[in-house]
Amino acid sequence: MSHTSSRRFDLDWLRMAAFALLILYHAGMAFVSWDWHIKLARLVWLEPVMQVTNAWRLLLLFLISGIASAAMLGKTGIGGRAGFLASRSKRLLLPLLLGIVLVVPPQAWVEVQVKGSWAGSYLLFWRTRYFGFSDDLGLILPTWNHLWFVTYLWAYTLLLALLPASWLAAWRRGVERGLAGNRLLWLPMLAIAGIRLALADRFPESHDLVSDWCMHWIYGGGFFIGAAMGTAGPLWTGVARLWRAGLLLGLAGWAVVASINGLPGEVDGGWLIISRMARAVQAWGMIIGLLGLAQRFLAVDHRWRQPLAEAVFPAYLIHQTIIVLAAWWLLPLALPLWAKAAVLMVGTAVGTTLFCMATARIGWLRPWVGYSSVPRAKLSAA
Repeated sequence: MSHTSSRRFDLDWLRMAAFALLILYHAGMAFVSWDWHIKLARLVWLEPVMQVTNAWRLLLLFLISGIASAAMLGKTGIGGRAGFLASRSKRLLLPLLLGIVLVVPPQAWVEVQVKGSWAGSYLLFWRTRYFGFSDDLGLILPTWNHLWFVTYLWAYTLLLALLPASWLAAWRRGVERGLAGNRLLWLPMLAIAGIRLALADRFPESHDLVSDWCMHWIYGGGFFIGAAMGTAGPLWTGVARLWRAGLLLGLAGWAVVASINGLPGEVDGGWLIISRMARAVQAWGMIIGLLGLAQRFLAVDHRWRQPLAEAVFPAYLIHQTIIVLAAWWLLPLALPLWAKAAVLMVGTAVGTTLFCMATARIGWLRPWVGYSSVPRAKLSAA
């Protein structure tokens, strides 16, 4: 069966669900102790809940992106790599540029006010300080903040496009042989654990494209494993057979990570080693489990699938700015914590939805926020 034989509706639904969890996760960052742009409170019970997803969510998105990218590349034919790269660059880099210039700056403005390093208006900050290419306000400006994912995805896509077809075919064959049988479940766990144990201290996760080597091996590895899996093939048979075991191992890994992180004091020494190993088990176990669940139960189309799938990118582009600005507005209000959380969640959902709906109707703006280009006549009919 061809690696690029058909549309995988289950992967569309899984991708949408992962991005929805990402939006919820970023809203939750305003209520935990982990470093973030602004805090409304600390809810101790929320941290282990959020740890359910933070080991695998982004790795899953990179893996699905690798599957989709390889499928698109496979349809270009001989000599179509330049066109593939141009198309993907337009789809990824235009929203990244708009995000850095206009979408992300309000996040930085709120953060420097919270830190006390800036007290002026937003427009003055944007005109005089944001493009200063310095860190004198306590953070490096300008910044891509949450849009680092787009930058990394473009870099991995570039590498994929530059690979000779024979190398990519050899990579697919090698991955299929290397991950045959039960190795599909336990070998990537060992690889992720080894990478974290070897590199996490030397290269802490930074979202800096040129120095984030620990995460490049993990996220880039996930992308290229996805490219090897394709939309069909022997590895998907393994997923269908192993997903229950993967899900159980993933939940067990989460329980270990959450328990260790709940210990008093800083996690180090032997506990840190165990935590990193458990995180690797959680990450890949949950990915196999979720791929299998989606393959079995979500391989169906629906009239909402296509518009929702297309709205994922603009929703991702805008959601964190809405969260940070809403939290900044809520910060001084004398509201119960539950009310602040409710307003933050509802405001993020409504604001993100309105942004997606409005920008979808403006033809020239669509590519800049992550939508595909649509001819004017077709857009008017829609």
